[in-house]
Amino acid sequence: MTVRDDVRKHFEREAAHHPVPPGLRATSLSRARGRGIEKRSTQWVAGAVAALLAVAIIAGLVAVGGYRRAHNAPAVRPSPSTSPLHPTVKGPIPTGVPVVLYWRTVTADGLYAASWGGAVYKVPTLPIYEGLAVQSPDGSRVALGFLAYDTTTGAQQPLPFGPNPSVTVSWADDSRHLCLVRVVGGDASPSDISVGLPGAPEAKLARLGVNAQQSPGPTVLSCSYINRKVVVAQVGFGRDTHDLWVLNWDTGAVEYHRTYPVPTKYGTVAGVYTVASPDAQYVAETDAVTGSTSIRRLADDTVVAHLDGKEVHGFSWHGDRVLATPRLPNVDLVNGATTDPAVIDWRTDMIVWRSPPGADFGGRLAAQPDGSGIALDLRAGTHWTIWMIGSDGAGRQVEADIQFLVTGLIGLV
Repeated sequence: MTVRDDVRKHFEREAAHHPVPPGLRATSLSRARGRGIEKRSTQWVAGAVAALLAVAIIAGLVAVGGYRRAHNAPAVRPSPSTSPLHPTVKGPIPTGVPVVLYWRTVTADGLYAASWGGAVYKVPTLPIYEGLAVQSPDGSRVALGFLAYDTTTGAQQPLPFGPNPSVTVSWADDSRHLCLVRVVGGDASPSDISVGLPGAPEAKLARLGVNAQQSPGPTVLSCSYINRKVVVAQVGFGRDTHDLWVLNWDTGAVEYHRTYPVPTKYGTVAGVYTVASPDAQYVAETDAVTGSTSIRRLADDTVVAHLDGKEVHGFSWHGDRVLATPRLPNVDLVNGATTDPAVIDWRTDMIVWRSPPGADFGGRLAAQPDGSGIALDLRAGTHWTIWMIGSDGAGRQVEADIQFLVTGLIGLV
């Protein structure tokens, strides 16, 4: 059964009791345009928008009942799968075991967790609410709507901002603290960058950037409580970075600021796409004109490596490895390169892992805490799958039919 089938059946059953919130379609489309950065094809974009709409529609239908049920989340039972596409599932996630969360199906009971050691666990039934979910780096917590949930017990805490659709959330590298981006006003307004803990007031660091229709605007690229830094980029409609700042976690002082060239007229190929390492030490700059990427160390503003003909999508935990795909020069950044991803040690230019030939990267990845592993969503046939590439470079497919990962590293989430 597809997500669309689930939505239709649920709508028929619940629409009379829980009407869709006003303005939902416009909000969902705006999010899809602003966050659906990787564009493989027109069909993929339509699918991305449809998926987000499906999530949001379910949210509107089950928000009230789901929120009420969350206070008494049922115990999780092992649920072995009879399908060859799905692995055997264990019970609750053991405390202290890092995991990567993913939607097997976008339903309240469809959230699962893959450990870096190979086991798959069931996450407690949680309300979808606003649909978009962001996991902490170790997977012990997930932000859904305006609540943070423990993925082992289902226990909840309020996020600092309450039910505010103009705030986006990123988890810090300690898996406890949060970085928040709050839109101050309408078009042409800046955003407030804040940090905090679930259940506690946020602390504002800075007011940066400009927000515009169908553009991500100010976006947190790295939220490092451990290194006391927050990396923020001003991102345009075409994925291009206009400005990049490094903020001090404690004082909000701007420790680093860099501007990038942007297209001066419609149809011009120009701009730089950026991603940052989780520890806020490095930024990868993919140039639309050259089709190549520079790795820049932020501490001293030094380019430490150059990857010819590669687009970098994200880093491993300490920034020593990157996930990259081949990219042609003079291609607009809005056309992200997604085919044939590989994990590369940029210090030695050694390819640690290659995807199956012709596979497509789905735009979401996660870094192994305190390791060199990278998890990603990948399509190497008719289904989207989750792959885990360990610190030793060995890659394994965990599950062969998923919707997408629930990550918080890069701008797609």
